[in-house]
Amino acid sequence: MIDCSPIGSVETPFESLAEAPRQGHLTDAVGVIELEPRYEPGLSGMSSGHTVDVVWFAHVADREVLQVDRDGPRGVFTTRSQDRPNPICVTRCTVLAVDGPRIRVEGVDMLDGSPVIDLKAPLDVGP
Repeated sequence: MIDCSPIGSVETPFESLAEAPRQGHLTDAVGVIELEPRYEPGLSGMSSGHTVDVVWFAHVADREVLQVDRDGPRGVFTTRSQDRPNPICVTRCTVLAVDGPRIRVEGVDMLDGSPVIDLKAPLDVGP
């Protein structure tokens, strides 16, 4: 079985799903990823201007949804909806600043307090 624990959480201006944009690149909203202190060494080399894929868990998602009515009925696996059986989401953000275990990012679409599972450099950015 999969064993996965959050490495931190994200502070965003979005308190409800109605407030959050459909995708992060559609907004310039700013948030702060707060990592557990033990993960801070993993940020070595990250700085302002970098792009990071934030892998997060949509903790308020409806895990029973298999179809959505967006531009006509569609299966949830053909969308980026956070409502899905395993609500693991990915949002590409721009790093504005790194201060210890805190990363200020632009382009957030997750709800305030969402658990962060991982941070990844996008494939098109380099090693």
